[in-house]
Amino acid sequence: MTTKIEVLDAIMGSGKTLGIINWMLSNPQYKYLYISPMLTEVENRIPTDCAALEFVFPSTDEYKTKSEHLLHLLKDGRNISFSHSLFQDLSKLHLECIQREKYILIIDEEVGMIEPYSGTYTKGDITSLENAKHIEVDEDQLGLVRWKWDTIEENTVYSKLKRQCELEQLYCAKRSREMMVIQLPMSLVQSAQRTIILTYLFKGSVMESFLKLKGMEILPFTEVRLIKDTQEVKKQARELINLKTTPSIKALSNLSLSHTWYTTNGKKEDYIRIGNAIHSLVRKYSPEDIIFTMPKEALERRTKNKKPNPRCAIHKSTNADTMFLYSAARATNDYSNRKVAIHVYNRFVNRTVMAYLQDYGSELDAVPDDDQFALAEMIQWIWRTQIREDKPIDLYIVSPRMKQLFDNWINS
Repeated sequence: MTTKIEVLDAIMGSGKTLGIINWMLSNPQYKYLYISPMLTEVENRIPTDCAALEFVFPSTDEYKTKSEHLLHLLKDGRNISFSHSLFQDLSKLHLECIQREKYILIIDEEVGMIEPYSGTYTKGDITSLENAKHIEVDEDQLGLVRWKWDTIEENTVYSKLKRQCELEQLYCAKRSREMMVIQLPMSLVQSAQRTIILTYLFKGSVMESFLKLKGMEILPFTEVRLIKDTQEVKKQARELINLKTTPSIKALSNLSLSHTWYTTNGKKEDYIRIGNAIHSLVRKYSPEDIIFTMPKEALERRTKNKKPNPRCAIHKSTNADTMFLYSAARATNDYSNRKVAIHVYNRFVNRTVMAYLQDYGSELDAVPDDDQFALAEMIQWIWRTQIREDKPIDLYIVSPRMKQLFDNWINS
């Protein structure tokens, strides 16, 4: 089991995907697993551009699930490309095949290896089970939640929790049983002969902190030739990005715009002001030209009991469906015709994930940087627009903190 992770940290547009394709073609003696969030990469680009390596991808044409087909392909030792979501469903049988066949694992863009727990179980469930000695939180194993209730019957209310514990996926922060996280088992990356991650601004990221916490040695991957360096890409971006504002956008500069603010602390009139500011830009341009981002909760016009949502930040005449793009979006070309980007979100690492990494990672310098996280996510989001096609865009960044982070980066 490898304890090393190699990282190709290069800016968007530098040609890192092309570089890794050429590297694989130059090293046909190895077997490859290529993981990407984009189905177009998985099913088209990699099989086409790596035709000499005969890449295949899992399907349900002849199998009940893609996971079942993937296992068959692994047993045959094929070069395989597949999606992030399928990567997260690998079983021990898959991992045994990966290790036996000595695959090289290439992960294009970061995989969510640690996420806040968002299931149905509450702090009361966890503490009740813990008090009854049905589970235990092992702080010597980074807060791993261990299942101890051997006599429980199958298909009960706690069956899913039991399965997550047995897969060693559920962990708790020290400070609160409410602060639970789901982690991908490290065996997913350790089973490969080599694991290479393609990303940008890796240092200070949540993924770097997680890998450090797990004792992984992180090394630079330097065996590819890029077509552009960071300064070339930034120089071109400065010429293409028109950083703009309006009076109604400026008037929002005193608002926090964090997730907590949107969902807890904001005032109704401030949400209305945000909706009006975005709507004024929709009227100025066209919905087909725009993407914007904020928390998904701020898009809801109705609460769960069907009453008007007082925290909705969307104007009644704005159709958000075609313009909203999740702030953490990466590696999609679906918005590459958009000319206007409106960023209305002051981003921070999820508080539960941060608390967990602070509790267990502080002594190992395994705590992510909020500013680096926010910047990396925002840049990836901006690069979903037509700037990825080397075409100009108008960019509105509402949060002063986020705007300053971008300004410092683009001019450095």
